[in-house]
Amino acid sequence: MSNVSKDNYFFLNREGRWPEFKWSGLDLREDGSLELASLPLLTSALPGAVKTAPTPTGPAGLAIDPSGTLYFSDPDGNRVQRILSCDGTVVATPCMGGANGKPTNLNAPRGLLIPATRSALFVADSGNHRIQVFDLDTFQLVEIWGQANTAGPPQPGSQPGELNTPWTLAGDSSGNIYVVDHGNQRIQKFNALGEVVPAFWKNVQASGLLHQPADIAVWEHDTTIQVFVVDTSPSPAIFIFDSEGHPVLDAKGQARKLTDDHLKQPMGIAAAGDSLYIGDNSAERVFRYRIGDCFEYVGEAIGYDGPVAALLLDGKGGLWVHAGGSLSPVKLQAQQGYTTAGSLWRRSDKPLQVPDRQVVWHLLQAFAKPLAANAHLDLFAYASNDLTQPPKVNPSADNPFAGDPKWHSVPSAANLDVTELYIGGTKAKYLWVGALFSGDGTVSPLVRQLRVEFDYPSYAQYLPAVYRDNANCREFLPRLLSLFQSLFGGVEHEINSLPVLFDPKAAPKPFLAWLAGCLGLDLDDNWGQEQQRRIIAEIFRLSGRRGTAAGLRESLRLFAGVEAIIEEPILNAAWWSLPSADNSCCQACASGSASGSPTWQNTQNSILGWTTMLAPAQPQGAVVGTSAVLDQSQLITDEDFGAPLFTDVAYQFSVQVYCSQVMGQDALQGIKAVLEQEKPAHTAYHLCIIDPSFRVGFQSRLGIDTVVGGRPRSLMLGTDQALGQATVLAGADASLLGVESTLGVTTRLG
Repeated sequence: MSNVSKDNYFFLNREGRWPEFKWSGLDLREDGSLELASLPLLTSALPGAVKTAPTPTGPAGLAIDPSGTLYFSDPDGNRVQRILSCDGTVVATPCMGGANGKPTNLNAPRGLLIPATRSALFVADSGNHRIQVFDLDTFQLVEIWGQANTAGPPQPGSQPGELNTPWTLAGDSSGNIYVVDHGNQRIQKFNALGEVVPAFWKNVQASGLLHQPADIAVWEHDTTIQVFVVDTSPSPAIFIFDSEGHPVLDAKGQARKLTDDHLKQPMGIAAAGDSLYIGDNSAERVFRYRIGDCFEYVGEAIGYDGPVAALLLDGKGGLWVHAGGSLSPVKLQAQQGYTTAGSLWRRSDKPLQVPDRQVVWHLLQAFAKPLAANAHLDLFAYASNDLTQPPKVNPSADNPFAGDPKWHSVPSAANLDVTELYIGGTKAKYLWVGALFSGDGTVSPLVRQLRVEFDYPSYAQYLPAVYRDNANCREFLPRLLSLFQSLFGGVEHEINSLPVLFDPKAAPKPFLAWLAGCLGLDLDDNWGQEQQRRIIAEIFRLSGRRGTAAGLRESLRLFAGVEAIIEEPILNAAWWSLPSADNSCCQACASGSASGSPTWQNTQNSILGWTTMLAPAQPQGAVVGTSAVLDQSQLITDEDFGAPLFTDVAYQFSVQVYCSQVMGQDALQGIKAVLEQEKPAHTAYHLCIIDPSFRVGFQSRLGIDTVVGGRPRSLMLGTDQALGQATVLAGADASLLGVESTLGVTTRLG
């Protein structure tokens, strides 16, 4: 098998997908870990008024705007209220309300919607058989949908685009709006312009599935749009249609629907991701179902016990529940609660096996996050040579493994968390494994990997032969030694992982300072972690170049983040020497001497005005009677002859940095600190910041120190500008002939 390691173990979670496994009551996270299936959790006390609230006679509405302000309808009070995002205050929404049929008046408002493509609040004005659209910024009425004649009192209608007691609204990302037209027992679709799409209802009607639609939700996944419709007659069911109104079919070609014994009086529906939330007024609960090839019941919201008139997912992890009437909605955390039990098991026809041989299965280990209080994990295993007799699993039971004695496990206790299971026994070809997750509804085990070891080299190999004879003790000695191996396994792993601590790319962050200290490097707290790792990786190689111009340049790049130009004037130094006659006695020279024209040599260092320069001292040092000064001169040996000629440039270098790399005094001090630390102790340096002041003969080496800038600054007292060097007097430039040279009008003296 491809997942068999040469080190005699399997990793069972491959590519984060747990292939060849089944599970129940668990959720697969994006990182490939498994945990108990999530449920909505009420994190605060449930208001008493919600517990005793009457069952709503129809749905209500919930909507949330981009600022986080929540809107909810009060059908009995003929108004729409809102909960302000800034302080949670409940206030009435302005510019709407009242029981008559005039524009902006509301009569039993129910469904609410704020579309993704429009800054407007849509209100299903149920008693007035219309939808009113209000601008969210001004709350001014901008449109009315569903009325053939807006001049008279609102009237119900049955033609396409007309409404009769609209109940709830839903929208998709394209701006289409779906309306439960309760009085006409249909679903109507409007595009973003408010134009009805008659074909949608015709397709739904042709399916013959809906009889009395009551609520609606739109579910989008990638480019797929599906419309979930709650139908209450003749028996409660959830039907699914596509964006054109065609029923969504299952693998058998049948229309997909959700029917469940938990749903007796469904009202309120919301869908996102793999979750479908439905309220039920018979149980006064909110249920979660998993959306997949089929619908799987997960559980009920933890902490909520009351009627449901509307549900809303706010996109930030919150699930809002409106109990109806004027009661304020209650917020639940959609994924912070958990089911109390879940299980994972290997498929019966896909046991673990090592090809072509039997092995001694040694250990099943779970890599899990430390278990919280009230969260437990049990591991199960069964080894056999008979593929036709796998252990049984009952997914509907609280403990799916309890019904078959073949399963071997170590049950968890209140204060004992077991994440390893010793398997042992005789050699076997096949192995089935399983895991039971449990919790109290507020916490869950989190397992990222399962690991199985086989033919494991135990500590028995280190025992004298007399102790390795375990014929009489059977499994006692392997189990005892396995216990010690599990205790010392962590220490052995740390020892085997020691090389990681010396790898700057892999060492844990707390070890970086220690690793840098081994190399004689003090890490700067201002460096980011990636910069620290990069410097540690380079510092050993750089230490071999320390004291050189190239090494200093790299140090400035690593530690100060600047690309510097380093020059050593001694490399370009020379002195003036007069040419001399060639005194060689070769035939050519002899003939030249005969002609009376001497041949001169060393003429390249005596070009007047170009290579001529005066020597700073005598090449032989102090000369008695001429250059020797009492108590200030020193005679030199023959080996040092000529050294005094370079006294003005020896042991000196210049560092040039562009001003764009020195952003502030701290950066300049950082460069100086690097120079002081890395330069040879006997040298002196001159730091030059290259400003944008290109001047011939001063800063004019193309591609090296030339920086073309703007106009030079004016000469002002107290500045560092030197008279005669890139300085101009304050004010505008003098006029030029032919350019602004009208006498007395545009002329300016320099």
